[in-house]
Amino acid sequence: MTYRQLDTRAAALADGFQVRGAIPGGAATLCATPAPDAIAALFALWRAGCVAVPLHERLTRSEIGYARQTVKSSLHIDNPGLHSELAATPGAGPNDVQAFPDVIAFILTSGSSGSPRALGFTRDTLAASASAVAGRLGLSADDRWGLCLSPGHIGGLSLIVRAVMTGASVRLWPSFDADAVVRAILAEEVTHLAVVPVMLRRILTELAGARIPPSLRCVLVGGAAAPRALLDQAWAAAMPLATTWGMTETASQVATASPALARRHPGTAGRPLRGIEVRTGPGGALQVRGPTLASVVIRGAGVPPEPLPTDPEGWFATRDLGHIDADGLVWIEGRADAIIVSGGLNVSPGEVERAIEAMPGVREAVVLGLPDEEWGETVAAVVEADPAAVTPADVDRHCRKHLVRGRCPTRTVVVDALPRTWTGKVMRYRVLEHLEPAVQPRKTT
Repeated sequence: MTYRQLDTRAAALADGFQVRGAIPGGAATLCATPAPDAIAALFALWRAGCVAVPLHERLTRSEIGYARQTVKSSLHIDNPGLHSELAATPGAGPNDVQAFPDVIAFILTSGSSGSPRALGFTRDTLAASASAVAGRLGLSADDRWGLCLSPGHIGGLSLIVRAVMTGASVRLWPSFDADAVVRAILAEEVTHLAVVPVMLRRILTELAGARIPPSLRCVLVGGAAAPRALLDQAWAAAMPLATTWGMTETASQVATASPALARRHPGTAGRPLRGIEVRTGPGGALQVRGPTLASVVIRGAGVPPEPLPTDPEGWFATRDLGHIDADGLVWIEGRADAIIVSGGLNVSPGEVERAIEAMPGVREAVVLGLPDEEWGETVAAVVEADPAAVTPADVDRHCRKHLVRGRCPTRTVVVDALPRTWTGKVMRYRVLEHLEPAVQPRKTT
């Protein structure tokens, strides 16, 4: 589909949506398999004056219902054939979202730490993000993006907006398929990819040592921290990784390291993008200010929308711990709400996770605190690896060699696969199910 064809199709769909009852200024949810018509439907909702709410195409009906109740969707576009449903959820119709007339899209967070929230973005916010990323990576109309992330994820939506702004092409797949992505890489059909670490791991497995052609110029890795072993494996395969840090609240990327910079400084998220400021706040939590911040947040179904909370100077406090070095590079060290206090010792889960992930055979580790009457909390680890190759005793011996005693897990479980969201993020609140059903996690916001 050319851009002219996209425009024509979006116009026709917009007319149809208006006939079906699309309400200008009202939220409209879109849950459709990634395909040219689905992208046309996204732009059609905007042409019809709706606030577009793209959803991950694999959400269940109950999850879709929760999303519709959260944004009070008055129109829902669904597979197959982009059929629509009107006001099928309680409270649907014009609502408080119209109090924020500049918002054109909502994206639901992944729900990796609990119930998803909805973040609202203006046209200027999405454009500012696209422009900043394009400037950092030198994007142009010659780029051929492979869309591995759902348009219902901020990384997928921002990729589509970037492509439209730069005139680039986008290669679509119905869902992430590592084999299909590798075939496209080897056939030189894509020059750029945006992936999360679990996708990168599967792509490397499918490559199986095949030579990556120079036509692949950039692979953005974000959405979660990538283990150093995974980065080393990708660099050994000559993959041009661009490491990045961002979140839904910031319309995707905050800081990005070009492939050359990422290789020189393994593990950095790079420097903040143009127009975006980052500083270290109380307790080491990073704060962000700039034109890419979301305007509105809806914290759950039945909760009215409110402006994204910032301080009087416009700084948004993230829950990510990190620092900015003398060269202006951003380094992420963990989550502020995940710090474990055991016997008066502050334990960073990220530090312990990195130590465990350095073990051969370990794909990923999640470290968290368990309530303990004597110590307050004790350190526990759930490790994703082949249980036949990596045992809890192996992890214990490794940690005792590389960490002080108080930071070593007192309980370790090895699992074939960690629980993940559709976007590949580990659902930390469900990891505890692998440890002990009776154990309840600490409440976090």
